[in-house]
Order: sequence, then structure tokens, then C-alpha cells
Amino acid sequence: MKKFFIIFMVIIALIGCEREPPIEPVLNIPPETHIYVEGLVDTVPARQVIHWWGNDPDGWVVGYHYNWDGNEDTVFTTLTCDTFILTAEDTVNFHTMSIWAEDNEAAVDMTPAVLTIPVMNSPPTVYFKEGSLPKDTTFSVVTFYLEAEDVDGNESIKGFYYRLDTDISMIFIPIDTPYVTLRDVQPDERTFFAWAVDESNAISDSISYTWWVEEVVSDILLVDEEPGAGARLFYKGILESMGLTYNLWRVEDALPYSPFDVDITVNELGFNTIIWFTGRDVSQIQHVQMTIEKYLDDDKKLFLVSHAVLSSFYDPEIPSPFIFNYLGIDTAALNVDLIDNILPLGYTIYRDSLIGGYPDSINVSTFISKFDAFEANNEAEVIYRLPESGLWEGRPGIAVRYPAQEPNLIFFSVPINKINGFGNASDVVRYVLENEFGLK
Repeated sequence: MKKFFIIFMVIIALIGCEREPPIEPVLNIPPETHIYVEGLVDTVPARQVIHWWGNDPDGWVVGYHYNWDGNEDTVFTTLTCDTFILTAEDTVNFHTMSIWAEDNEAAVDMTPAVLTIPVMNSPPTVYFKEGSLPKDTTFSVVTFYLEAEDVDGNESIKGFYYRLDTDISMIFIPIDTPYVTLRDVQPDERTFFAWAVDESNAISDSISYTWWVEEVVSDILLVDEEPGAGARLFYKGILESMGLTYNLWRVEDALPYSPFDVDITVNELGFNTIIWFTGRDVSQIQHVQMTIEKYLDDDKKLFLVSHAVLSSFYDPEIPSPFIFNYLGIDTAALNVDLIDNILPLGYTIYRDSLIGGYPDSINVSTFISKFDAFEANNEAEVIYRLPESGLWEGRPGIAVRYPAQEPNLIFFSVPINKINGFGNASDVVRYVLENEFGLK
């Protein structure tokens, strides 16, 4: 028995001394890549959102490499979807995307996922921004605002092409600057053309706008903001009787949509005297006070006739700062309660006793339903005052010159063509132009 036990232990020892078999190295398994739709799909628009994913059985995916149409240049991304704008024309264009995953040990999928896309691009549609078109007559500056849509996605719109009828070729502007200001447009009937273009260079049908460009014939500008023709005929008759050549700018119910057009017209076309008359409860001049201030700062002349500039455009109860800085009106004496009073037919308004040259008195020939009354500040002078009345304190002014000596601004808060009861309203205008502004 003892002998058998010894033999058994020797056998166990011999087995324990046997060498273990060698361990084979474990190889990394590359990842697999998938596209949401593989193979050939139906014809699609140029803008496409493509999804993909990858899986790795022995690790994890760190990113993806892809290229288009076998291009040697590849893109690495950690995204699993992206938006692509594919080149397309009127005919079908085939584009193939190849994409392969990379795992955490830098192994890549050797059998990329492939997607072939037939692209038929739809061109965009272009149109003028609503309400932005210029009037049918302008001076030599005009701005056009453009908008576009694309069924392939508005993100695919690259910009616009435009040309004036006198241009030889089209000019490009990017989508983030969707307007064009034309300067020095030659007088005549002009036509503006525009197109939209997308990232695939598909161009829309054209749109066009035809209007008339007036020549600037002198440095005098007559701005007509009166709904009717009465005031316009009144001022035109005076200018023509004086032998003065002038330019007529009929803004009527609205100034040009573009602030560039207004500023360039007022400050860059060579006008040194502006006669601006209004007939509406809110004057358009309220919208462009900075433009007018720049004009006056250049010591140019403004003859402003309006009942609608003293109150702030944004709050009728708050006086506009424009009147204090540029019209020479005193804040303390401004009487905004007079806005709703009426100056009846036959009412007489008198010249201030310290002012010479102007007619002594003027008389209301058509009742005036809106007006403002005020007092001048220390740098200005009231020209005409209302007589004493139980409706107001003292004799507030309705016309002022600023500054008092060598004024470059004359302001009336009543329409001068409606104070012709004595037949001398034109004498008032003539005196302003000849004696205050030096026009002969």
C-alpha cells in the first residue's frame, strides 16, 4: 500500500512539472460602420441630413472618417449626423459618401459604409422685401431689399445677383447683406434686375423693378409731405416767380424705406436749401431727425413748415429733443395743450415787435385745426405771435428763426398757404428765401 502511494505521488509531481501551453495574443477587432440608409436612394433635394453610426465588439468608436465621390481628402468627425449641401444642376447628379469608423485602438473599418444619392436641386425663389420698393420716381440714389426661399432649405441660399439695366454683368451680394444701394444712377427710366443663388449655384428666375430717376437741377430741394396738391402749387408758384430752379421730392405718406436713401439724398446730393412742408398729424421728419441734424450741422438752410414736430414721435406728451437743439424753442414755454385748438377763418396773427422785414400781420384764410405754440430760447427769435386770448397765456409764438442772427432754420407751426387772408402769405415765404437765406 505504501509502495502504491509513493508511485501515485511521483505521477502527480511529474504532471505538475509539465510546461503550460503558450498563450496566443488576442487581436483587436475593427469596428463596423453603418449609414441610416445604404445603397442607392431616390432622387432628393441638394440639402441632405445624413445619419450614421458604428459599433466595436471589443472597445468603442472614437470617430468617423468620410469622403465624397472618392476624393482623397477625408474629413474626421465625432458626430453621428450632419447636413450637407450637394452640388446639383437641372439634371440629376450622383454623389457617393463613404464613411468608416475608428475605434479606441486606432483600428478602422476596412469595409466603409457607402451611400449613393441622386441629387436634383431646386433653384430658389427671389422677391423684393414687402413694403421696401422705392417710389416710382427717385433721385440718383436708390436701395433694393431682397429676400429668397428655397425648398431645399433656406440655409442653402448663398446670396443674390443683381444688375442695373446699364450694367454689363451681374454683381453678387452675400445672403447676410440682402440689400444693395445704388448711387449715381443716371437720370432716365431705369430697371433693376435680381436673382437668388444657392450653394449648388442654382439660380432663380429674375425679378425686376422699373422706375424713373430725376436729375438734380439745383441746390434747392422742395420736400412735399402734403396729401393734397394745394401747398405744393403754392410753394412752386413762389419759387418759379422768383426765377429759382428747384427739385421736387414728393414723399407724401412715406419717406423711402431705406434710411440710406434719405440720408444720401438730404446730405450728399448737393442740396444747400430745403423747404419742407407737411400736412399730416405725424411728420415723416420725425423718422429722420439725425439726418436733418447732420444737414443743419453743416450750416445748410432749412425752411420747415409743420405742426407735427414739437411732440416726440414715440410719446405725444413728451416734447421732442430735436426742437430744443435745432429749432430754438424754449422748453419752459412750450404749450402742448394748444394742439387740439382751432385757428378760425379770419383770425389775425401778428409779427413780433422786435422783428423787421416780414409782413406786419397775416390772416387765416382756411381754418387751421392743428398747430403748436411756443417761446424761443435765448439763441432764437419768435417771428410771429398769436394775440392775447383766454385760450392761452400771453402771446405764444407760431414761427421762429434760429439762430437769431444769420439763421439757417426758419420754422412755422402753421401752414403758410392757409394764412393768406391778407394776400401776403407769399411775401412771408419770399422774405425767408431772399433775406434770411440769401436766395436771389
